[in-house]
Amino acid sequence: MASLPHLHLLFLTLLVLLASFVTPGCAVDCFLCSHSPRHNSSREDACTDFVFSSDRAGLLSCMLGCEAVATYDSNGELENFHRNCATQSTIMTNTCETYNMRIISRRVCSCDTSYCNTAVATTTSRSRGAPLLTLCLALGLGYILAT
Repeated sequence: MASLPHLHLLFLTLLVLLASFVTPGCAVDCFLCSHSPRHNSSREDACTDFVFSSDRAGLLSCMLGCEAVATYDSNGELENFHRNCATQSTIMTNTCETYNMRIISRRVCSCDTSYCNTAVATTTSRSRGAPLLTLCLALGLGYILAT
């Protein structure tokens, strides 16, 4: 049977591991900008993927992650585009997903690291829990091997 110190270490390791997946951790910095070609014809676009300028975009501290969303009409023409904080309804995929509806389609890129909603694809973003998981496993394994 495991001794009391072993059980305490195991409990602490599991608690830290669980907390790393339950709590979102620190806020991330996200770019903030928008463009609607039909509604702002006199405003220059510095937000959409091909012309994005981080110098002209704002920055926000966001608790849930970042997103970049493009909405297209039924003819495939861009209705609007924005980069912003992710919302409660954002499905965090760390990649881009396209959602087709009857009269519009939306391309939603979501990510959970600072500055990840830039014009570069978000497919290489990694979760904040992974480094903590590795540390917990290494400490637990090292302690078990030492005893």
